[in-house]
Amino acid sequence: MNQFRMAVIALVLILMTGCGSIAEEHAEGKEAVPDNAPVSDVKSVPYDTFALEVNYGHGKHNTFEAVYDKQEREEASIKDYLNGADREGEEALNEMKMVLSELSIAKSDSEQDVISNVLEAFNLDEQYDRFQLRVKWPDGTSRIYNGK
Repeated sequence: MNQFRMAVIALVLILMTGCGSIAEEHAEGKEAVPDNAPVSDVKSVPYDTFALEVNYGHGKHNTFEAVYDKQEREEASIKDYLNGADREGEEALNEMKMVLSELSIAKSDSEQDVISNVLEAFNLDEQYDRFQLRVKWPDGTSRIYNGK
């Protein structure tokens, strides 16, 4: 009987400790994020608009387009004509938030640095024919970056 009581007390202490950490996170203002939460709910993007188009020759079939827009609600689309991939809705939003939350573009960055960082972030070849990126930050500042 003593062993049973000790086991129950140990179990109660373990459960209370686990629940305490969640309660502490809420008390500190942190929200507990479920392990299965979609990326679109977890990752934040430091841009209001991000519109990328990279051409690798003539014709639409040689183009990569990625768009993220956060006006009234977040929307994204990815049209990868190079690989025949077309993503919209939640799938595109998740992918764009993964990439853009890790991509840091400062307003003071050189055009060449921005182009190199964006190509790397999207795993695109640097041998493009035309690069165009339009970025708008939450403070209203916009920049357009062009290559070749």
